[in-house]
Amino acid sequence: MQQSLILFSSRLAMLLLAAFLTVLPVDRARAADADTRPARPSCLTDGWPQDGSDLRPDPSLVFGRLDNGLKYVLMPNSEPKNRVALYLLVRAGSLNETDEQRGLAHFLEHMLFNGTTHYPPGTLIKYFQSLGMGFGGDTNAHTGFDETVYNLLLPSADAAVLADGFKVLADYARGALLLETEVNRERGVILSEKRSRDSAAARVAKKQMEFDFAGTLVARRDPIGVEEVLNTADSRRLRAFYDSWYRPDNMVVVVVGDMQPQETAKLLETAFAGLKAAEATIQCPEMGKVKESGLDIQVLPEPELGATNVALTTVGNIKPRTDSQAWEIEQMRQYLVSILLDNRLEQLEQQPSSPLAQPRAHAGLFLRQYNYATLTARTETGTWREALTLLQTTLAQALKDGFTADELARGKQEVKAMLEKEVQTAASRDSRQLADDIIRKLGDDEVLLSPAQEMAFYGPVLDKLTLVEVNGALHQLWDGQHRQIHLAGVLESGLTAAQLQEQVRELYRANQAKDLPAWVEARRAPFPYLPLPTVAENEHVGQVSHKEIGVETVSLANGVLLNIKATDFQANQVMLSVQFGNGRQDEPAAGMALSAEALMRESGIGRLTREQLNQALAGTNVTLDFAVGPESFSFNGSSLRNEFETLLQLLRHRLLDPAFRPEDFRRSRENLHRMYDQLAGTAEGVAQIQGERFLAGGSPEYGLPDWGEVEKIDLARISGWLTPVLAHDPLEINVVGDIDPAEVIRLVRKYFGAEKRQAPEAKPVQPIVFPAGEERHLQAASTIDRALLIVAWQTADFWDIDRTRRLNLLASVFDDRLRIKIREELGATYSPQVTSQPSRASIGFGLMKSSLIVAPDQAESLARAIKAVAAGLVGKGVGEDELHRALEPTLTSIKDIKRNNRYWMESVLNLSSRHPQQLQWPLTILEGFAAIKADQLTELARQYLAPERAATVIVAPMAAAGPAGPPATKQ
Repeated sequence: MQQSLILFSSRLAMLLLAAFLTVLPVDRARAADADTRPARPSCLTDGWPQDGSDLRPDPSLVFGRLDNGLKYVLMPNSEPKNRVALYLLVRAGSLNETDEQRGLAHFLEHMLFNGTTHYPPGTLIKYFQSLGMGFGGDTNAHTGFDETVYNLLLPSADAAVLADGFKVLADYARGALLLETEVNRERGVILSEKRSRDSAAARVAKKQMEFDFAGTLVARRDPIGVEEVLNTADSRRLRAFYDSWYRPDNMVVVVVGDMQPQETAKLLETAFAGLKAAEATIQCPEMGKVKESGLDIQVLPEPELGATNVALTTVGNIKPRTDSQAWEIEQMRQYLVSILLDNRLEQLEQQPSSPLAQPRAHAGLFLRQYNYATLTARTETGTWREALTLLQTTLAQALKDGFTADELARGKQEVKAMLEKEVQTAASRDSRQLADDIIRKLGDDEVLLSPAQEMAFYGPVLDKLTLVEVNGALHQLWDGQHRQIHLAGVLESGLTAAQLQEQVRELYRANQAKDLPAWVEARRAPFPYLPLPTVAENEHVGQVSHKEIGVETVSLANGVLLNIKATDFQANQVMLSVQFGNGRQDEPAAGMALSAEALMRESGIGRLTREQLNQALAGTNVTLDFAVGPESFSFNGSSLRNEFETLLQLLRHRLLDPAFRPEDFRRSRENLHRMYDQLAGTAEGVAQIQGERFLAGGSPEYGLPDWGEVEKIDLARISGWLTPVLAHDPLEINVVGDIDPAEVIRLVRKYFGAEKRQAPEAKPVQPIVFPAGEERHLQAASTIDRALLIVAWQTADFWDIDRTRRLNLLASVFDDRLRIKIREELGATYSPQVTSQPSRASIGFGLMKSSLIVAPDQAESLARAIKAVAAGLVGKGVGEDELHRALEPTLTSIKDIKRNNRYWMESVLNLSSRHPQQLQWPLTILEGFAAIKADQLTELARQYLAPERAATVIVAPMAAAGPAGPPATKQ
């Protein structure tokens, strides 16, 4: 239920190549009996996507159908080890509601965690925890327009655990109690979730959807529902929806994981075969049709958005089709059109003084009933006219003259790279992602193909694809007579929405009448271009094997340190992280680190702009990002195994030939300004800028600097700070993944063996003074009725690993107590969270922080409630039962993370040259957590969580807050 709502489940992912997956061979024995069944409502799907299709599904998928109509899909998969993902797809969502039921599909999703046949109210989550499953991570649900999905990630593949998992799903399917007392209790949680999801961006998205799909049921069926229904929902009305749509012949069980399909199918049949549909009348929804001609303009003044968004869109009606080779080829062509338009927009973004920021091209299908295509961008308040003109001109140029051969070649390279990655990584796909893919493909009524099938089918299609075909697909997407223009966000003062709407109309028509300039393609540039250094063959290389954790540490003669962890967790995938310098410890001025990160995101390298570099890397899966951390600077990247040398080439160019262009700086500064404007309009954003810094005594390790500080940073200061660091600071190079260590050593020596670098001196870190006992009220420039409440305590730094692990577990116990008290008993918030944040950079400092979105008028009382829960931990201590319920999911997750490349990179190798104790942590992590005792957590609670030592931050909308940013006062 952390993902309890999908506001806009656009089926765009269908066009992303990972979506070209599969389903399975049809159960012919069951299908043969279809003509003996009574007539089914048209919205209850009886078949499989491959029925009648010339596409054959992934042969590893097994599926079947029970006599009661329930269908299932099974797929063996080995990652994560010894775990199984169970999903229940109910093919009903908000579109299946009547006007009097708006919001009940989502309300019902919540209620299935609040009492079923085998799990009375208040017991299900505790049961999950006792098995080693975390609420929100291993057990979850979401409600969309046309589906409600429940999922479990079981901690074991044992038959008994599988049987219990199926029992839970079967209870969801037909065992809901829907007790009136629980309905009333959960009502507050639903309304709190509605509040927590309310934002300027969400409101704009909702209004745009209503506008784009005017005349259809989609426009009237936001899954969160309407308050008049939520406030009056009762057991009877929920039961009516449940009995209508929660029926075996409207459900699919999906099982992916480390299991045997034959045995699993038997367990599944035992759990589900006895389920029967209730006697209920089903009325299939009438979807309606969108308008298909004319120019429609929507202007949405929304200053809290912090930027001006512009979109040029077309939406049309389609007739649902059976999936086929011809249909997939058509979708492939349209997907390529989006890639080519996207590349043109990125080129325009790079031009001097471009009004476009983050431009994108998208196209896809929605609910199998509608197709859409859109060009979008962000822009400055006064430049929306130039931005709209560029979007309109770019589309018109493509429609008039088509794309070029070079553009098509690049697009093919990009798609081929995605296909190749799917093939190379197929052996280690995650069971949850595979289950999500199966659910999505079933919803789209598309055949799932294996990555090998995708490559075998789409590869030759791509090779033969011509400009004529791609340009034809462009016209197929955009030749309709309907255009929609969206202008939303921060708009010019002094003009009404109606006046702006008329100006948009006039501008669009004027642009149509202009002569079109020809598209000018960007100059291609070579990469790599730096000459290779000369490395003497006899230079000393020191090597130490940490056999107990499978890590090789290599010291090059020039001081470069290399750590290598070869794994088989993620097939053919490699992660790279390079640590150097002192990061924010050496920040010359507040805002410098943030500005540097933003600039590097926008920059290419010395001889190539960002767009030229992307063009040079087309056809690869290489990524490399820059960050400024509390202790170091870093480049973090990834590639496939056979692209690792290209990744090192890119790293070398970023280090030795960085770019500090004024145009890149302008874009980065504008992006930051828009970000700050948007943050100022949300409670979370104001907390990040002011609240986090307040709690950390102004430390740059926490939160963000004020915009006024960021604004003072100029390009020369960033260049002066970064250039010597990039060129001269020693490198710690960490490599984790499916790779040969000897090959890593050879390539790192080849590209970095001649580096001459010298370690800088680190400045002393200033101690942090925590505002114990103080409270700060802050204002968000928002009218949305939601406040953010943070109550925090100072704890300790990171480096006593046993203490850090205990604090982590104490946070889990605290989190669970808040869930029970504030969510379940009071119904006052949707998702309270407690986190432990020990500092790596500031000795002796850390935070235990609780945060929740609440009604503004409840913030003060809930702050007291949080402190009362903390007082309970201090006074009565931690019980054995709640220790067990916090510990078991933690132990399960540890088993998973030890088979995750990211854990080895981020928690073990990074900065291990400075903190060698990190290399010992994997040896004790499981046993260390397992040995934690309840009295140890009680001792920590008494040491740190006394209520009078808490600091409180309340961020409320302007109408509900007191004076902005008052001095902290003692309580």
